[in-house]
Amino acid sequence: MLAAKLSMPAYVTSPSEARVRTQKQNLFTISSVLNQYALDMHKRPHSRDDLVKAGYLKDVPSDPTTGRKDTWVVECSSDPAAPGIASITSGNARSNGKARCG
Repeated sequence: MLAAKLSMPAYVTSPSEARVRTQKQNLFTISSVLNQYALDMHKRPHSRDDLVKAGYLKDVPSDPTTGRKDTWVVECSSDPAAPGIASITSGNARSNGKARCG
């Protein structure tokens, strides 16, 4: 019986679970794009729109838990030698996430 459970794929069981999984995938993608932008441009982006303008994202994705694009929370670098976006997190508990560093 245990072997059967381990070999069966895990399916999404609810719409809220699907939103959380999509949110995790979006955050992983955004993190990867931030790193690639920094490697290619030798600087961090100062806004989410910088990623779109440079072609790293087609568009800023909506946070699936809020249904809005403006609730992503931009975390700015504290390193004065490397200003810009250090990471982006979900702002599902907040509204109007900060959109720009610097």
